[in-house]
Amino acid sequence: MKLGKRFYVLCDLLSDLMVVDGLKVNWRIVAVVVVVGLFVGFGSGLVEKNPDSVGIPGRKYYGFPFAWRMVDTESGQKYSYPFELLGDCVFGVVSVSIVAGTAMLTMKMMGKKAQRSGSVARF
Repeated sequence: MKLGKRFYVLCDLLSDLMVVDGLKVNWRIVAVVVVVGLFVGFGSGLVEKNPDSVGIPGRKYYGFPFAWRMVDTESGQKYSYPFELLGDCVFGVVSVSIVAGTAMLTMKMMGKKAQRSGSVARF
């Protein structure tokens, strides 16, 4: 069995088991939100962040909103801070979940509006 097929079977089993406040949880959407949020967190290491206060000369800081990767330009040494990386990943997951939730809510409201007007909503 291929990995993709196993993932969909696992998501179907979890969605049958999990019901929150009478609403069925779509585990595929949750998994995509978490994966994209982690990519956003790790991708923030490519964004250079200039410190608001005085920083150490010759060092560049990377990460948003927390600087979790530091590079010393004079010696070439790289430093990583795992707790700040975790904070960036959590920030990414929360940001993506807010965007995904807003998009799903908007699509649901548009569908209800189309039903009231008698037209068919096509997505």
